[in-house]
Amino acid sequence: MKIWICIPVFNRIEYTLKCLATLKAQSFKDFTVVICDHGSTDDTTERIKQDFPDVVVLNADSSLWWTGAINRCVEYVLQQADEQDYLLTLNNDTELPKDYLAELMAQSIKYPHAVLTSVIHDIATGERVTDGFRQSWLGAKDRPVSFEKHHLPEDDNVIAVTLASGRGTLFPMAVFRIAGLYDEQHLPHYAADYDYSHKAQRKGFPAYVCKNCRVFSYVEATGMTTVRNELSLKSFVDYFTSIRSPANLKVRWWYGWNNCPKAILPIYIVVDVIRLVGSYFRHFLLG
Repeated sequence: MKIWICIPVFNRIEYTLKCLATLKAQSFKDFTVVICDHGSTDDTTERIKQDFPDVVVLNADSSLWWTGAINRCVEYVLQQADEQDYLLTLNNDTELPKDYLAELMAQSIKYPHAVLTSVIHDIATGERVTDGFRQSWLGAKDRPVSFEKHHLPEDDNVIAVTLASGRGTLFPMAVFRIAGLYDEQHLPHYAADYDYSHKAQRKGFPAYVCKNCRVFSYVEATGMTTVRNELSLKSFVDYFTSIRSPANLKVRWWYGWNNCPKAILPIYIVVDVIRLVGSYFRHFLLG
């Protein structure tokens, strides 16, 4: 069994090189990294080819955003991979312990038909950011879960979740052959990874977060930080319309339409908008 590691990249070459260095140091060696460089202007492709010649680099333009870029990687892997292989999505602003891939493969043997996602740690502090999330449609939010309270009855180190992010999620190749690609038409950047979690589960692949599969991430390097930077009309509009914002209302609508039970979709949309507006102003009022 081989792991195909898919990483979308747009600039930030320093992050990419650190990420690739931690992949090169893995104890599990049977993997291939596939990067889609979608329009970088900082010599990303050239630096990768120079420092990591075994990495497959696919080039595209900047119109792809995250979802289009990850889809180009997936399309390439689908043409190359064997049926028993796995596909791992990863962001370039992550770094990995040496046993990361080995731990993922150990869990894949225990749960061969599941989507396996990672526990995110803050690279600045080493602290665990969260164990995982389950979607609450009526509450229009991601409800956190913990290993202490929500683990599987027979496994203290695994939690059943509904949401799996692009920052370290392992899929059996069968998921993409059955469920297809990410929704780049409606979810070009944010929410496409969570959307695909639901899509995979509807096709019969449960999602689990595994305690020993740790990813260290630059958690402050997010669209929320860059968009919600000042209290102004422009900032307010950008917060709800920018493709770089997780609060983009069009994206939130399509995420709900794709996955929320239709009977409660109006409730989800109203509650979600109220919660997001409140969150925007609390950010400035409370610092």
